[in-house]
Order: sequence, then structure tokens, then C-alpha cells
Amino acid sequence: MACLAPNGERLLCVGESSSQVRAAYAGAWGEVIRDEDRPTVRAISLQRWAGQFWSGQWEHQMYLTVPTTRSGKATSSEAVDADADAEAELDEETAETTNNGSKTKKK
Repeated sequence: MACLAPNGERLLCVGESSSQVRAAYAGAWGEVIRDEDRPTVRAISLQRWAGQFWSGQWEHQMYLTVPTTRSGKATSSEAVDADADAEAELDEETAETTNNGSKTKKK
């Protein structure tokens, strides 16, 4: 799930396992996310379905590196920096939302 600023989301890809999703999401980046939306992507959340197929919910597992090019390839140093920055930014927003009490953060 690509998390957009200020509060949108885009589904990148679906797989049977987290390994399949991690292998496919960078390729989906160039096909699914529009050129004008790419600069607004704050983070990519790897999520899994928890519960029965008719009554469950998506749960966040980890943040994936936001690709920096249309083809979806990022360098390893960019991957480390992007993960840390995205996680810190989303943690701050979640804390603000929780303290406000009137909104809830949907992941």
C-alpha cells in the first residue's frame, strides 16, 4: 500500500506471501503509481490480512523502500535512508492523530 500525502492510499500489488510482494512491488511502482502521484508517496506499507476472509482487517508488517525512479530501482543507501525517514514521519503523524482524539489513522 503506497501512503500518499496528505492522506491518500494506492494499492501497488497483491501476492500470496510477503516474499512475492517484496519481489513485485518495485515493478508495480512504474505501472500503478501515476507520474504526478510519485512525489507525494511518503511510504510503502507491506500489509497482511489477519482474520477470516469475510471478517478480518489489514495489518501493517513493515515499511518498504519507496523507489526513486519510474522503473522502481533504488540504491541500497537510498533504501536505508528512505525507510528511516518514512517510518519517523508516519510515527509522528500517528502520534498527532492519537493526541487529537477526533481522527483515527487508517493504514
